[in-house]
Amino acid sequence: MRASDLEKRGLLLAFAVFGLFWGAWASLLPAVKDNAGLSDGQLGLAMGAIAFAALPSMPLAGRLVDRLGAAKLVRLSLLAFGLVTPLPALADGLGVLIPAFVLIGCTTGFLDVVVNTATAAWERIEAGRLMAYCHGLFSAGMLAGSVVTGFARNAGAGPGHVLPVVGLVVVGAALAQPSYRRPPREEHEPGRSRLGLVLLLIGVLVAASFLVEDGMQSWSALHLERDLDARPWVSGLGPGLFAAAMTAGRLGSHVLGAGHRDEVVVASGGGAVAAGALLLAVAPAPALALVGVVIAGAGCSILAPTLFSAVGARSRPGREGAALGAVSTLGYAGFLIGPPVIGLLSAATSLPVALGLMGVVGLLVAAAGPVVLRLPARV
Repeated sequence: MRASDLEKRGLLLAFAVFGLFWGAWASLLPAVKDNAGLSDGQLGLAMGAIAFAALPSMPLAGRLVDRLGAAKLVRLSLLAFGLVTPLPALADGLGVLIPAFVLIGCTTGFLDVVVNTATAAWERIEAGRLMAYCHGLFSAGMLAGSVVTGFARNAGAGPGHVLPVVGLVVVGAALAQPSYRRPPREEHEPGRSRLGLVLLLIGVLVAASFLVEDGMQSWSALHLERDLDARPWVSGLGPGLFAAAMTAGRLGSHVLGAGHRDEVVVASGGGAVAAGALLLAVAPAPALALVGVVIAGAGCSILAPTLFSAVGARSRPGREGAALGAVSTLGYAGFLIGPPVIGLLSAATSLPVALGLMGVVGLLVAAAGPVVLRLPARV
């Protein structure tokens, strides 16, 4: 098998098992909370440790992958992640759970940047598209992990059964990784490691897309159930259909990306986010609101992969990791602030208004994205 095919298979596997953990984790969260005896507030505090621990590991991962290459770091970062995934199952209180979450956060932030940088390097070497397909496998892994874990919990399995199995799967994926090639490097002048303005603006666009993505997933079910009087099984379709639309959009977007420039893809994605979020906000009935959820999910699905590919293409050879590490850190801030921002806006106005404002964010991305992506950058 050709080196490019081996690398492609390794990257797809890495993204799939990465998503598998987070899908399983979402289904296990109630059980983890009960095992540790936590209140909702304590669980929120502990989960915040994951996000905040991930932030400093992202720029570090970017610098290391530029220096050492993906050949070792994809395997090592998967191994580290696989080894720490069972730790939350051991927690019987907040004092044990927070350190476990810190380790989860550090390794997930590191792995996130490493696999995205390796994918950007593959795209540069092969002059092809892979990022959206990899992110699609991540979303598919999340769906599979969530569904399988739900059935496992129904059969009596708990975190102590599921997380070690997921950890073994991740370790197996690490051992199956190939040796990745490195794109040609350029020598850089000392002191030119700062993030350029264009990549900074792309990072803001990534943060905006992540803000909408996490906000919609976190609040759509509540809006359906409380504001539209949907039954619980219907309201649960909100985040489920959003995730399914994300998966389908990413797996199919390589066709769109092959025929259109990044500016067109980002404008289309932002426009779909705007239309879907606004439809969700004003829909008079759950069925129409769910259509809005699907449209918004499809729009969100193509934004981050396209923007990450744009970062890789605009980085100097050998500097992809530093650029993606910085942009990922900015983007992750969107995940951090998305649910709280919608909560605050909902308290100040109403939840439909807050969700409608996510549509305004989509419009801003659709308008600003093409302008930013047309700017010259070589950082």
